[in-house]
Amino acid sequence: MVGRLIRKLGSLVYDYPKIAEDVERGGRFGRLKIALVTDYFTADCLSAECRVRAVTPANYRDVIGNWKPDLVLVESAFHGVDGSWRYELAKQPKSLRMTKPTAIFRLVDFARQAGVPAVFWNKDDGPFFDAFIDVAKAFDYVFTTDEECVERYRRQVPAHVQVNTLVMPYQPAFHSFTGFNFTRREACFTGSYYRRILDERRRFLDMVFDSCEETSMPVNVFDRNHDRLSRHIEFRFPKKSQLRLHAKVPHRETALVYKSHVASINVNSVTSSETMFSRRLVEILACGGIAVTNPSRAVDRHFRDFCQVVNTYEATRELFARLRHGPSAEDMDRAAAGAAYVREHHTWAHRLEDICAVVKL
Repeated sequence: MVGRLIRKLGSLVYDYPKIAEDVERGGRFGRLKIALVTDYFTADCLSAECRVRAVTPANYRDVIGNWKPDLVLVESAFHGVDGSWRYELAKQPKSLRMTKPTAIFRLVDFARQAGVPAVFWNKDDGPFFDAFIDVAKAFDYVFTTDEECVERYRRQVPAHVQVNTLVMPYQPAFHSFTGFNFTRREACFTGSYYRRILDERRRFLDMVFDSCEETSMPVNVFDRNHDRLSRHIEFRFPKKSQLRLHAKVPHRETALVYKSHVASINVNSVTSSETMFSRRLVEILACGGIAVTNPSRAVDRHFRDFCQVVNTYEATRELFARLRHGPSAEDMDRAAAGAAYVREHHTWAHRLEDICAVVKL
């Protein structure tokens, strides 16, 4: 199978970061045991909140049967913590998978037989609803970041399945407000650039990069795909004199990036949902960063008072021309208010409360 070969090569090429497993934490959820099928960012955040174990197709029987978690959490993972779930969750072209995946369904069945509730969370709705719907159907509990997808799930999953909204949280152990120290009058972006998909997202980033070019605002890009061969193809950033490409920084260290740069660029891939927003946006706000973001219904509903929302070249150029000389008192007041707001409403502890209320833990 092509997918299996790519996973094997990936394990040899990529240095997957590790998470702290089975470490008891303080706080309400410090003893909660969660078996995870997630990508790294979610696993890293939850490892600071509760006891976690990363589950693979090879170890799920041991983790569930012997470690006895309180909960199994599966998200719309594209790789998994160690790459072991690559091509095993999201629907793929037949050229990459000659047979249908079976490991995730065996895992869910095993958890059900062991009496352990298994939750599926699609953090990538609605663009990737179809990619994960077949997996979602296997679970008794489904959560989505896009409340407009709730009815779509209810029409396709079995009648007994509970479907709820679960919006993106952040981990205050990593991203928190410690006062202002904007040492760099430059912009930053921690993320990816897509050349073939998500056209609206690309157009916004192009507008921002062009505006930085015209105002001589340096942009430090910490490329999330710098260690992938596809960074030269699908994920290739445009060439601009003010665009400075750097290797990605560890997830926890992005806080230092947001705190030091006078402008932190965010782009929401989904703009039509009132509940779908990027993890990066709440992490910027949590640090007291000055978030420059595209408009969206979720931004309007939750974050407009705390962000610099731009959607025209003129407004974007004006903003960067001003921020090159440092933030205003109003900029900092809004940023401090944003940090307080997300701390009150959008931490991982809040999301775990939501999950536990539904599964009755």
